[in-house]
Order: sequence, then C-alpha cells, then structure tokens
Amino acid sequence: MVKTMLINGAKDMTGQYVPSEAGDIPNFAEGFGRVNLAATVGPRSENETVIFKDEANALDTGEEEKTELEITEEKSVLKATLVWVDYPGEALQNDLDLIVRHSEGEERHGNMPPSSTDCDHYNNVEQVIWQDIKPGKVEVIIRAHRILEPQSYAFVLRVVNGKANNCPHS
Repeated sequence: MVKTMLINGAKDMTGQYVPSEAGDIPNFAEGFGRVNLAATVGPRSENETVIFKDEANALDTGEEEKTELEITEEKSVLKATLVWVDYPGEALQNDLDLIVRHSEGEERHGNMPPSSTDCDHYNNVEQVIWQDIKPGKVEVIIRAHRILEPQSYAFVLRVVNGKANNCPHS
C-alpha cells in the first residue's frame, strides 16, 4: 500500500528535459515522477476524493472488482494506481489489468496511451491519469487477466474535482 500511495502521489517532473523527450509518465527518465509527500499523505482539499484498497481481495483468472464513482465537475483529474507483488519468474506470472471506463463509452487502460485498447501485460504497477475527465459515472475495473494463484493487490484512486489546470497532484 505504501508503494501504491507513493506512486499515486508522485508528480510529473515537467521541465526536467527541454524539449521534453521523456514522454508521458511512466517513462525511463523519471518512472512515475517525483514523490510528492503532501499528495501522498495529505492534507486533502475539499475538492479531492481518495479511495484506498489494501490487499483485501484476491482475484483469479477472469474475475474482476469494480469501483464506481461520480465525477461532478468539469476539468477534473482522475488518477488510479494499481500495484501487486508478483511471483519470481522471467516474465509476469500474475497479470492484473487496470481499466477506467466513463459512462459516455470512453475507456483508458493502465500504462497505455489514451487512444489504446491494449492492456499492459509486462508490469506489476499500472496507472491511469485522466486529465479533464468529463462529469458522469466512472467505473474503475481491476481485472485478473492471467493468474497462477489468486492475486491480492493495493489500489489508490484519487479524483480532484474541477482542478485539471492547476492540480498539484497530477
């Protein structure tokens, strides 16, 4: 859970490279960004909602857990982070997928560009940052893609309502 919270609270190091050749986070230059202690532990603003899930459930192949919430304001930011401890091996042994689905049909997948419908099948840390998410219902899905033994996980979901242009935590 601590790793999940630190990654979720990390801040993109904009301006680290000029021009920014590193690309969107996560990337090889900065990973998920610079640790931001205030975003990790608080205090939280009145416009901010944070949901934590700490290894309470274990998923097997084909199972999923959903978290639903309502985005209430324009220019909101959603940041979801999923982390699990994988078994040793040459490749990912247990594969969970992070999917964020908006009621208007748009969907984002962990560690993938916004336009991609693919899932990350190589990493045991996945993140979705959705800037300027529209008001409406959002469903965050953690899906067990390929599992050798039931897999627990840690998950942090942060929504800052109406702050896309000046969000200190994104």
